[in-house]
Amino acid sequence: MNRFFHLTILIQILATTFAYSQKEKLNLRPYSIETTYEHLKKDHPFIESITPLNDTLYQAKTDVVYKKTETSDLKLDAYYPKDALDQTYPGVLLIHGGGWFSGSKENERVMAQHLAANGYVAVTASYRLGREAIYPAGVLDLKDALRWMQANAAQLHLDKNRIATLGASAGAQLAMLLGVTPNSEVFNETEEQYSTKVQAIVNVDGVTSFVHPEAGKGALLDAWLGHTFEENPEIWAEASPLEYVSEATPPTLFINSAQPRFHAGRDDYTAQLDAYGIYNEVHTLPKTPHSFWLMHPWFEPTLRYTLNFLDKTLKVPFKDPYRVITVGKEDQADFTTIQEAVNSIRVFGPGEVLISINPGVYKEKLVIPAHMSKVTLQGSGVGETRITYDDHSGKLNPVTGNEHGTFTSHTVIVRGTDIHFKNLTIANSSCNEGQAVALHVEGDRFVAEDCAIIGCQDTLYTATDGGRQFYKNCYIEGTTDFIFGQATVVFQDCEIHSTANSYITAAATPQDQEYGYVFFNCELTAADDVDRVYLGRPWRPYARTVFIDTEMAQHIVPEGWHAWPGDAMFPNKEKTAYYAEYKSTGAGANPDKRVYWSKQLSEWTRDQYTFKNTFNGWVPNQ
Repeated sequence: MNRFFHLTILIQILATTFAYSQKEKLNLRPYSIETTYEHLKKDHPFIESITPLNDTLYQAKTDVVYKKTETSDLKLDAYYPKDALDQTYPGVLLIHGGGWFSGSKENERVMAQHLAANGYVAVTASYRLGREAIYPAGVLDLKDALRWMQANAAQLHLDKNRIATLGASAGAQLAMLLGVTPNSEVFNETEEQYSTKVQAIVNVDGVTSFVHPEAGKGALLDAWLGHTFEENPEIWAEASPLEYVSEATPPTLFINSAQPRFHAGRDDYTAQLDAYGIYNEVHTLPKTPHSFWLMHPWFEPTLRYTLNFLDKTLKVPFKDPYRVITVGKEDQADFTTIQEAVNSIRVFGPGEVLISINPGVYKEKLVIPAHMSKVTLQGSGVGETRITYDDHSGKLNPVTGNEHGTFTSHTVIVRGTDIHFKNLTIANSSCNEGQAVALHVEGDRFVAEDCAIIGCQDTLYTATDGGRQFYKNCYIEGTTDFIFGQATVVFQDCEIHSTANSYITAAATPQDQEYGYVFFNCELTAADDVDRVYLGRPWRPYARTVFIDTEMAQHIVPEGWHAWPGDAMFPNKEKTAYYAEYKSTGAGANPDKRVYWSKQLSEWTRDQYTFKNTFNGWVPNQ
């Protein structure tokens, strides 16, 4: 008798004699978004439960029976892009957690909806829990869910060759086990019609091995696996994804809490992937409890890391735009305003869209919405194409009847991903009337090349924790804190021009973010009457700003940096901010006179500031 036969016997016998008889001893509690909130709110009073996404951004088929067993009908929900017509999308099978004995597919509903809104077919599947059948029943069910996706690919607009498994907690262990055992003899699936091979794995705080020295033991695992470790270590190893790593293992993403017991086996797994040259990422969210992904504010970075990874591993890059839209005052142009051109773009189109903007001044308050991706706005030159507006903080918003604040004063706001600006000027013409943002960027992987960004106070807002932005050969002008925000940003070959005695940067780098602002080979210039400008001051305590090989004119004060004293909310920021330079040149370069709490980088440290390191794997324009 083969190994699978023994496992089948275990399911039939032990599911009744062990799992059912033991469930009262396990002290099981329901595992849902609601119970998680109640469990976590005492120690984390700031949290909020995640809620379903507006259904205008996706379509869904819910409670579809994908498998019938002797004890239940197993159901799944499928979410996919709203305008899925004549193209296919990569897919994700999402697997809920709950310690193998509780939880439901509804726990992954919100993540699935967001994935669908970003161009994925997202399927959340139920599976037999330990109350109903022990290992490997749930594994076999989820492999059947993958086969269901393959069999129904046409109806789902699914590209069956681009599928990932994503799981959370116990679901992460299952997602990994599926990913590392495609079409496996261990689970007797060599004769199946449809493949269970996947192309990527996402592990959200689940263990990678039950037999690793870091792994814990307990009644839940004893019950789910049908044996204690001492009774049958082979079964514990068989259910451990780490045991199957090979050169065929898919790229893998880990998103972990601050709880070490959920990292068991992870580092050994990634070390093996590194040895095979297989792409992988590891992100640990500091000071987070288990189940962080079901709560705000932690859902957002979980989603961002997931989308970045899946876009990188599953989405096919397009080198040429599939659509070119022209904007201009001439009759032959497609549109007369840039916003009309943006609004005409099909959501989740098959590739990049180029908006070619003819010479002219376009007075618009332009919005690139969050569901947009792979859009390039290309002007006719910095001196030829100009987008401008004049809102500022304190100015009345005629639409809402309220006054504008900093974060609504923008001329242009970019919320989409992979947006690219070229050869144009963005300006806010309000000056000395309050904060007046010219360009506000929230989207990830934003690129501006050969652009001018002009304003006074708060010219460029680089928003969003974990966001990545790249500015090359750009001219950026302002008065106070005119480059500010939370994102990781690289400025290369840029001119940074001060028009008042004040501060250039005001970074708000999050504590867990390794890089903030990095200036490479830039030039700091100033108006003729400006002679006292600081390189930066920390908007938030862990601000990080580094100037590398930058030419600084004499308007830069000898001390270089300012601690922003008197900030009652965040005092003593000089103790936590990271301000540094490497081989600054010009009259404003005074390394010996800089404030004592700033740094001069060593050559070795400077060499760590590569695009790949700074941008966590992203290399712009590749």
